[in-house]
Amino acid sequence: MEQLQERKKMKLFTKSREQNVELGMVERLAYMSGNIGIAFINTIIASFLLFFYTDVLYLNAGILGVIILASRLFDGITDVVMGLVVDRTFSKYGRGRAWLIRMCIPYAVSGILLMLVPANAPETIQYIYVFITYNLCNAVCLTAIYVPYNAMSVNLTSNTKERGIISVLVMVGAVVGTLIVQSTVDAATTALGGDAMAWRIVITIYALFGLLCHLFCIICTRERCLPVVETQNEKPHVDIKLELKALFANKYWLLAIGCVFFGLFSTSILGGAGMYYAKGVLGDTAYYASFANVMSITQLVFLFVAIIFVPKIGKRNIILVGMGLITLSALCQGLLPPSLPSAIVFAGMKGIGAGFAGAVFYALVADTIDYGEWKVGQKAEGVGMSAMTFATKIAQGLATVLLGWVIDIGGYDGAAQVQTESAVIAVNSIFNFIPAFCCGCVVILMLFYDLDKKFPAIQKELEARRKAN
Repeated sequence: MEQLQERKKMKLFTKSREQNVELGMVERLAYMSGNIGIAFINTIIASFLLFFYTDVLYLNAGILGVIILASRLFDGITDVVMGLVVDRTFSKYGRGRAWLIRMCIPYAVSGILLMLVPANAPETIQYIYVFITYNLCNAVCLTAIYVPYNAMSVNLTSNTKERGIISVLVMVGAVVGTLIVQSTVDAATTALGGDAMAWRIVITIYALFGLLCHLFCIICTRERCLPVVETQNEKPHVDIKLELKALFANKYWLLAIGCVFFGLFSTSILGGAGMYYAKGVLGDTAYYASFANVMSITQLVFLFVAIIFVPKIGKRNIILVGMGLITLSALCQGLLPPSLPSAIVFAGMKGIGAGFAGAVFYALVADTIDYGEWKVGQKAEGVGMSAMTFATKIAQGLATVLLGWVIDIGGYDGAAQVQTESAVIAVNSIFNFIPAFCCGCVVILMLFYDLDKKFPAIQKELEARRKAN
């Protein structure tokens, strides 16, 4: 009996004999489905939540902007904390996967709570409710599922080619989830009456489907690249100073995080301002699905096209092409007279650019974490990927804040069928010129990134070190 208990304590988790593996198709799709589940709720938050608050509940966009900004600052703290927690998680279920198990249901519930704002309550109570539920969903539940999910990508395999495939599939998952939501939200809520209850029914459906996606991810994935832990009492020491050194002394990681921030700021603006552009500039919210779906579909297609070109021209050059194309299309759309046909054409160009760039963002960050391990001897995937999550959510939050402030200053009226000239100019500017600026920043940062050439030799040396240990 004692021997049996002792054996149960042994090998809480061990290093896989084979880390440099190619994943099976089921595991690839299962990991991708995790991001689909995240996207179901996150797309509502990024693209429709502010619109729901301003145009359905008639709350003030400026006040909402302040609430979201304050929430995102707290969100940033929880991202870093969660990264440290993941790096110190030792479970038979893995590191990231263990947290997906714990948080998939709370995340679904928190998404539903976002739209249960008491309609007849005083405005002060409504704003307090928004603040609490927004923090619960974003700063707590989304953080506790998104940071571990991203960290999993580093631990599924050390195979560079496979990581590239995973990076593409992660973005495919995000695009698929986004496409489903943005294709159906307006039609579904309109069919159900367009009121607050309609929105609540729709997000409940999305939350349930998202939960199913997370269960598929949990059941069919495995983390292989984990530290050796022979017993529960012999957990490896994690040096936080060395972790931070592996990141902040790593110029490539800093460049990659900067690219993630500006890239996601751009796409968050495009998503969040889309409904306002359709209604305020083009004149009908129904137009949103037309150009938004074109962007998502072209992005989805070119995520796969990017797989062909990445080995030939490298991650850096793929991002340069993608971000350059978005910059050009956004500037042209902002300067030319607005129309639905032109919006569709430019959405297609933006989708191509987003497909190219988005295909390699995750793999880019994973490579820089390996570079940090090679440089200082400490792997910091939890903190490293949490910073990417932090950059993502700060970008989304600031984009929402800026959007709320700009349309409020411009005089946008959610109850009006026709907007004033100043409101139209404000919406057009934030929908086009801000994304152009952000993508231009990514282009500049990528000019200083030259890890692609060095990485094969670094990866070979790292694998030798790991085998030796």
